[in-house]
Amino acid sequence: MAVALACRSLGIADEIWLTLLTVSMLVVIGLKMYAKVEIVIATVIFANFAAWLLGVYGARLLGLLPVSEMLTHGLSTFITTEIIGWSTCGFLHLLKRTLREKGSRTVLSENAIDRRVSWLVYGMVAVILFRIVLTLLFPEDGTSGSLLGIVGIYLSKSGSFIILSLCCIIIMVRYLRRRSVDMRPVWKVSAMLASVVVLSAAMALFAGLDFSVGGGSPSLTFNRFARLFVVALSFCLISYSIVYMIDYAFAARAAMRVEKDKADESRFQYEKLKQQVNPHFLFNSLNILNCMVVEGKNMQASAFIHKLAGIYRYLLRNDGKVVTLKEEMDFVSMYVDLLKERFADGFGVEADIPDAALVKKVVPCSVQMLIENAIKHNRVGADAKLMIRIHADAGSLTVVNNLLPRLTRSESTKVGLDYIRRQYMNLCGRGIDVSCSGEEYSVTIPLI
Repeated sequence: MAVALACRSLGIADEIWLTLLTVSMLVVIGLKMYAKVEIVIATVIFANFAAWLLGVYGARLLGLLPVSEMLTHGLSTFITTEIIGWSTCGFLHLLKRTLREKGSRTVLSENAIDRRVSWLVYGMVAVILFRIVLTLLFPEDGTSGSLLGIVGIYLSKSGSFIILSLCCIIIMVRYLRRRSVDMRPVWKVSAMLASVVVLSAAMALFAGLDFSVGGGSPSLTFNRFARLFVVALSFCLISYSIVYMIDYAFAARAAMRVEKDKADESRFQYEKLKQQVNPHFLFNSLNILNCMVVEGKNMQASAFIHKLAGIYRYLLRNDGKVVTLKEEMDFVSMYVDLLKERFADGFGVEADIPDAALVKKVVPCSVQMLIENAIKHNRVGADAKLMIRIHADAGSLTVVNNLLPRLTRSESTKVGLDYIRRQYMNLCGRGIDVSCSGEEYSVTIPLI
């Protein structure tokens, strides 16, 4: 506001100085909030256009008040700067909160100034130079030759071509994002600038051949083409910045989901590995096996060993996405037999699965994990028999157990259920249903 008033009082054009201050403010905000350079540049381009619109129309609105022209200009500058600054803070804070809470750093940089800070300087210089060109080419006198006048005529005459250009920009942004991994930054920026310039020139040529500016001759002069080209270039750069930020946000969200999926899968594989070498399970199984050998139950001990080997063979073999329900239930049968040797009459499993459901697919170890959870969180003994019922239809399988809470509760990580839920969502678009009635606990998983 002070700069605007000082320039007006000295009779100096303030557009360049206000643009420089606005760009500096946006850059400081971006660096302060640890935003990546490309996000800061896109924000600078879009925010400067928004600041120009707010400044022009805000000044006209404030001009209705009974105050001097100089004060109107100063207030318009102050209000515009506040709106642009706080809107930028809010936008970057929203990205920061949404993505950093999920553990993603695809939009945030590790340091306030990252390795590509030189591109930020180039972007600032380009915005300043572009603002100088606008000042030289377009008078702010409200005539048809002014920027607002040409923009109005351009929008009224080139609607279909503008829509086509916007589609081209969206395709260009998506293409450059896919190829950006294999491209150096200088080539990526060069490709973007070249495509924007070519597209702007085509838009300006199309508009120039369709109508004349300011009611003059329909011939396309260099001055007329230059003005139309600057308007088209402004539209392309602003559209590119908006599309880029939207695409960047969606890409960051997708990358965040991929990272979370990988983390969940790694945690699940770790839990699964712990189950494979669980010392308690091995200790209990070997204790039972030792008792069988001491008591001379050689055939029973041999069967026990084969089932134990079958369990570990299944765990080691099935590292894929899905298995048939029959394979999973054969594994569950061996697992339940070993548990019955340990818990005797305190544990029971009933299965009611039609043959048509056995050919369906499930996530490996999903049914076994539900049985394991039931045993982990409930008492098992002759005085309190834990009953687990497994039943299925054509589309889903449900595991139900009665609730016999332990006196000392085991802490649940919920890693297994979260992973199974996410796996089914990725595989078939359906999640799992968990319900607790107070007397029974049930989990329903889809059959693929």
